[in-house]
Amino acid sequence: MWRAFVIFIEIVILVIVLRTSFVQYFLSDIQQTVSGWIESVVDIPEQQSLSTLREKFFHNNMLLQPHQTDYVLDITENREKLESFRQFYCIKNDKNPFIYGQNLRRLCDQIESTKF
Repeated sequence: MWRAFVIFIEIVILVIVLRTSFVQYFLSDIQQTVSGWIESVVDIPEQQSLSTLREKFFHNNMLLQPHQTDYVLDITENREKLESFRQFYCIKNDKNPFIYGQNLRRLCDQIESTKF
């Protein structure tokens, strides 16, 4: 009986301590840190795929102008930008002021062959 009472009191004290604002702030800070780590780990394969795509495209297209190189770096920054580029310029065949002609075809082909 005494043991059950002591355990009950310990649980009540633990709940009271965990509900204080300092502990809540501390735990939320830890949660944000761990969430950031998890997001970083999740993004690693995507960033590796984008980096591989970038390297393959630059290796095959050495004669790009500096503004074209900057543009390719920008669109391969994340998957959303790359998917938007693919939708507009590879699927809908919209005119792109930076990458056009054979360079556009090569980039679109490499985007299609890259798995995310």
